[in-house]
This record gives sequence, C-alpha cells and structure tokens, in this order.
Amino acid sequence: MIRVLVVEDSRFMRGVINTILSRDPDIEVVGSAADGLEAVDAVSALRPDVVTMDVDMPRADGLSAVERIMSERPTPIVMISAYTRRDSSAAIRALELGAVDFVAKPSFTVDLGLEALRDEIVSKVRMASRVRPVRTASRATAAPPSAVVATSSEPPNEDRRHWEATPCVLMAASTGGPAALLSLVPRLGGDFPAAVLIVQHMPAPYTTAFAGELAGRCALRVKEAVHGDWIERGVVYVCPGSHHLTLAPGGRVVLHAPPTRDSECPSADLAMMSMARRVGARSIGVILTGMGRDGAAGARAIRRAGGLIIAQDEATSVVF
Repeated sequence: MIRVLVVEDSRFMRGVINTILSRDPDIEVVGSAADGLEAVDAVSALRPDVVTMDVDMPRADGLSAVERIMSERPTPIVMISAYTRRDSSAAIRALELGAVDFVAKPSFTVDLGLEALRDEIVSKVRMASRVRPVRTASRATAAPPSAVVATSSEPPNEDRRHWEATPCVLMAASTGGPAALLSLVPRLGGDFPAAVLIVQHMPAPYTTAFAGELAGRCALRVKEAVHGDWIERGVVYVCPGSHHLTLAPGGRVVLHAPPTRDSECPSADLAMMSMARRVGARSIGVILTGMGRDGAAGARAIRRAGGLIIAQDEATSVVF
C-alpha cells in the first residue's frame, strides 16, 4: 500500500485529490495539510511514502515545504502546480530542491480538470513511491554574469552549407531530469564547441520556464527551440513540451505536434534518431535520470552512426 499525504490549501481541492487517490486500491491517503508548515509536521508524524504538494499556499509555500522536507526527512514529492508563469518557475525550483515530478493543474473547471488528469496523478504517485529520496535540498549559486537568452532564429554568419560540421549534443531526461540538467548544463563553458539540444519530458508552459532558468545560469546562450531555428555551436535549445523535435537537412529545427496525447512528448527517440541521420559521428547522446524506454532506440541509432552515448549511472539517478 502506498501511503500518501495531500498538501493543498483549498479544502475543495484537497477533497478532489483525496477522492482521486483513494479510488486506487493500492493507495491510501493517510493525511492532509493546508500549508507548508503543516506539511513539514505531518511528514514527520505520519511518515508517508509520497507527498502531493501545492505551490501557492499561505504561511509557508510549497517551495519552503519541499526544502525543509528534503533536508529533514527526505520523502518523494509530486508537485501539483498551476499553468501560471509564477507557478511554472516555482515548480522548476521545487524539482531542483528534490521534488520528483509534477502535475499541471488544468485551467478549466478544476474538479472536472483534475478528474481528466486522474491517470496522470495516480501514475506519478505510483512512480514516486519507487524513488529513493536523497537529502539534496540546496539552492543554486548565482547566475554567471555572462548568461544570455538567445532569441534570434537567423542563420549564423558561417556558411550554412557546412553546418554538418557542427557537433551536436542531445541530452534526454525524464523524472529527476530538471535538477540534473540545472547542475550539468551550467558547467559547460561559454566556448563549448557544439550545439546542445535538450529533450526533457515536461509540459509546454514549464519548458519555457525551464529554458529561462537555465539561461540565468549558463555562460552558453539558451532558448526554447522554435520551428525553423538554425542549429549553432554554443547555443542550448530546449525542446518545447508541446512538440517533438527533429533536424531537417541544412541544420534547421523542425517541431511536430504529437499524433496522440498518449505518446511521450517530447520524444527523445525521435530527436536522437534524427540527429544520428543528420549529424552522424559528430553526435553525442546523453541519457539522464528517468524511467521508461524513451531514448533507447535513439541511443542505438547514434551508436550505429558512429556517435557517442553517455548515460547517468543508477547511483546518482532519481529513478533508473
């Protein structure tokens, strides 16, 4: 039985989430809390297997609660956050502080919207129960002063006929990926001699916030990829969560809407197989923390093309 603590300031919303989770025979809601301070006390008293956490709450918000819980009694946390710019940025920060995943609250009628997300809520709580929580709550250092967001989609001055000489690194991640990427990517120097593509399983509004968070920390230019962007050395392209990303001949980004809502989006396999075709032996695939098989076929394609694959080990992955 998976024991869950529900943290939400709205009594109505707590009831909706409790009902959704309680319908699953393998999940037991062992308690609830209305703010971050109550959440910290409840985690200590009830010792749940998983916590679902709202972001915007009185007295102590979700960020404060995540930071304290992951410092005092590490417990897998699934954030339930609204599609606002403020809450999107807060959800990204929560993932960095140790939350393992999040569910985006719908913008339409709340109770009906959450019911539509029932399978996602339940599956993410189940996934979180498999995670080994680590005492890792720490805020990032200040952003490098040279950080800048790339906005231009114009071709660089170099001859585009020779774009194939541009090495490409594709980083693919799922659960636990935002924290890993926020640690890894800023370590790349401003003279990094390759284009960097990031495919993180995350809804669209949050990839925008994630690109902004990375941009504030990197010496490299960072942007959320746009259809038609030219691939350049020294630029980080974050694939928007609403689309798949592939590369066209000539080095341009092509974004595709997924055919069904059930498909993994964005797809690491599609991006990596495309990179293998276009870039060949100058491809580097980096597989970071996550669950599922997305990225396995893409990694094989890169290896067959003569490229290199680097994978995060089990000991440092949130889920492996």
